[in-house]
Amino acid sequence: MAAADQAPARLALSSPQEAPRARLHLLPCAVQHDGAAPVRRYFAPAVRGPQESHSEPADESTVSFRGRMLKGKQVLIPEGYMGLVLEEEVAPYLSSEERNVQIKSTFDSMTVWNLERAPNESDEILMAFSWPKIAEGIHAPVADEE
Repeated sequence: MAAADQAPARLALSSPQEAPRARLHLLPCAVQHDGAAPVRRYFAPAVRGPQESHSEPADESTVSFRGRMLKGKQVLIPEGYMGLVLEEEVAPYLSSEERNVQIKSTFDSMTVWNLERAPNESDEILMAFSWPKIAEGIHAPVADEE
């Protein structure tokens, strides 16, 4: 791990409301690319939504990606939260101990994809989205019982 990866990051808090909205897909694979991709050109046109297939639940989509069938589900960000896509600023004037991160875009939902089975409550990402409710319960005041 490089020293810059361990340095604390400074988040440039521009207004998230002014950032463009993003449509996110979480794929069950490693992609050797960081940055924008022409998703609509290669991915979105092949998505078959639930209304196009009577054999799938109402919130499930299907796509073929590089010859493999993926099943997806759109997941909403928990109420009161906002998803942020962050981008690290690479600038020659920054030292190796400085990292600046800025808001690139925001999102309020994402499509989670699995190989051949739809995402469900046992998927780690879906469990993570339930954490705000769990944390709220853990940190709620406890009434004294007498």
